[in-house]
Amino acid sequence: MSTRPHPTVPVTSDAELTERWRALLQLDGPPSRRTLFLAWLRRDGRMVPLLMPFEDVPLEPDRATLGNLVALHDTFAETEDVDPGELHLALLLERRGPAGLSPDDHAWCSAVEAVVRDRAGVDCSLHVGNGRTAVPVLPRRRWPDRRV
Repeated sequence: MSTRPHPTVPVTSDAELTERWRALLQLDGPPSRRTLFLAWLRRDGRMVPLLMPFEDVPLEPDRATLGNLVALHDTFAETEDVDPGELHLALLLERRGPAGLSPDDHAWCSAVEAVVRDRAGVDCSLHVGNGRTAVPVLPRRRWPDRRV
């Protein structure tokens, strides 16, 4: 049995974020539901010790769901007493199916990029998982310099 990663260990690259998702979810088989997991990284790469699942997300993303993600990110930043731009929103969409990306996965990726990242300006990334793997489909645009 593996141990869960400690939130004080910084995540500093897309590869490390993929490994963090694998460790957090302890992927061991097909999920029973479509779930969107939310996690936040601070500017220094430390993960906020909160993993928020939203179960039964639709096959196709909708504006209300994506708008709620943006509002939740802003509210969460407020509870952390930081500007929303200081937090990275890491998303993982877990669903049944093959490890490769489906048309539905591509739709989620495009919608998250267009609405959450581009229109709302939220620093975010998206992974897709099938209960055995986690694959980055929308990597973080830029990782902060570790010297900051």
